Amino acid sequence: MSGRQPHSDRRAAARRHGRRPIRSSITGPGLPDPGSRFARFEADARGVVEMLQALFPEELEGVQIGFQTAPSGTGESQFPLLYSIDRASQTIILYRMPIQRARGLHIDDDEHRRYFVEHCVYRSVCEYLGKEPWELLPGRFDHY
Repeated sequence: MSGRQPHSDRRAAARRHGRRPIRSSITGPGLPDPGSRFARFEADARGVVEMLQALFPEELEGVQIGFQTAPSGTGESQFPLLYSIDRASQTIILYRMPIQRARGLHIDDDEHRRYFVEHCVYRSVCEYLGKEPWELLPGRFDHY
């Protein structure tokens, strides 16, 4: 033999340019990625929403708390880029993209980003109920 590769091996190598084959995530192409920004945001925010609904069932009865990618200009709030409140329709909408892209965290890591998501949910519920954070959960912020 002259040291040449068989024709089919040369085509495969040329097609891949020496790289490994493309691999999909463990979930496969048909299922959503559980580590996506949307999935992480929703899981973190839902945890706080469920905790607050369990602690204040009467105050939050009938209140719908939802998520939207970006602000739509409807509703009102102290922080209109992060969330909006519509008391007439009993809704609170949190805006995922501005919350996840917020700057100014003193430590920019997954844990502090999760804290900021929780903070935004908590602030929106406090504003909806017309209470200050320390009034809603006394003792929770004593260490600050």
